[in-house]
This record gives sequence, C-alpha cells and structure tokens, in this order.
Amino acid sequence: MDYQTDMFSIINNKNEIPDKHIPKGVKLKKREMWCPYCSKPVMFIKDKAHGVKRCPYCNISDKDYYVKMVNRNWF
Repeated sequence: MDYQTDMFSIINNKNEIPDKHIPKGVKLKKREMWCPYCSKPVMFIKDKAHGVKRCPYCNISDKDYYVKMVNRNWF
C-alpha cells in the first residue's frame, strides 16, 4: 500500500469542469458564495496580499469568471 487516503483528498476534489449554475434546492447563507470548482457553498476568505477573496478549499479567487457567473457578482 503505497498511497494512504486521507479525509482532505476525498473532500477537496477540484472539478475540472466548473459548475455553471447553483443546484436547485441549495440555499446560501449570508456571506456565502457557491464555489463552482468545489461544488459546495463556502465563505470566501480575504487574501490581504492580493486584495481578493479566496475559497478556503481550492484557493480560487472571487474574481474568477465562473465564480462571478454562478454567483452573479459582476460588480
């Protein structure tokens, strides 16, 4: 057994093809956004070095096209 599976390798799989819509029945809480790469609701954390917010799981920025498209955050 060369490879040991841990919890984070199972949970934090980044989608190769990001989600285009939030799934039906999903209600986002205040300050939550849908991460199209993780396929789950997350609270993006502020990255002070770059002046953006990032997903704590996959590290994608809130300035990413698909994050903006799914969450309808254009401004």
